[in-house]
Amino acid sequence: MIGGMLPVLLICTICALLPTASGSSQVSAPGASSSRTASSPATAITHDKEFWRAIVKADYAVPPNEQVMPLARELSAMLGSPDPELRDEFGYSILAAWIFQKPVIEPAPLRELIAEWTKNLDTGIGSTDTDAVFRRSFSALMLSVAVARDNAAPYLEAAEVKALLAATLAYLAREQDVRGYDAAKGWMHSAAHTADLVKFLARSRHLPADAQREILDAIGDKMRNAPVVYTFGEDQRFARAVLSIVNRADFDREVFDAWVGRVMPVWPKTPRPDAAVVRVNQNLTNLLAKLHVVLSSQPPQQPPGDGLRAAQERVAAAAKTLF
Repeated sequence: MIGGMLPVLLICTICALLPTASGSSQVSAPGASSSRTASSPATAITHDKEFWRAIVKADYAVPPNEQVMPLARELSAMLGSPDPELRDEFGYSILAAWIFQKPVIEPAPLRELIAEWTKNLDTGIGSTDTDAVFRRSFSALMLSVAVARDNAAPYLEAAEVKALLAATLAYLAREQDVRGYDAAKGWMHSAAHTADLVKFLARSRHLPADAQREILDAIGDKMRNAPVVYTFGEDQRFARAVLSIVNRADFDREVFDAWVGRVMPVWPKTPRPDAAVVRVNQNLTNLLAKLHVVLSSQPPQQPPGDGLRAAQERVAAAAKTLF
């Protein structure tokens, strides 16, 4: 989900594979905007809301006499908008359809968008409580769609995936604005959106085996270093990223077992622990709890392999000490 939900038309086809734009359905802004309501450093938004609403209503068909890439660049500019209709319902949802559901964006121009979104991960990084988080967070979400496309229909080279993984883990560590949802502006959800990107990267055929520990440790660090207890489903999204590693044919059980030990909460033996300690331990507890649920609820029509069974047993044993 975008943080939570794709429009219904998109959910029906790809919700099993793609993230939603974050936790719940977005409320459309009333009325149509005027032309040029927002802009990115490179592209102005030149079509009004009615134009984009018509595309959504037409099951994301590219309008006649329109070229895909100029529209895609305009949609990309919307990713940084504080208007949830522009950002979620148009920018994210239409691009996700054109990249994955009905791929009309070819690999070469898609690579241009990937380069733009990767660069966006650094835009205003370190800032908190500003609208700059939207461009970073939704760029990460769009990158997750681009990687999901590669997992389904390969077009990326190993070096490209390696570079994107490095940029993703750097962004995961550096992003300080981890707000989840705002009643007026909608989903920020940078942690959840980055978790979605990590999830699809962890499924890549190009992922080297030694990257499993790097990814797992990055997830553990994000839970420890958060300035808040996550309350908008971020722990579940990270748990699903971990599941992608567990489901790999080259799953490294020893690395996973050691990681579970490192993310075990260590509650101090005092009736009044420091608030920061409580926050860290609660986030780690929530991660392991959600991972236990995710691992235990794999579809029965897909019998667990040795790796999944081993992970289930390891996390179940850890969970017994938590509750």
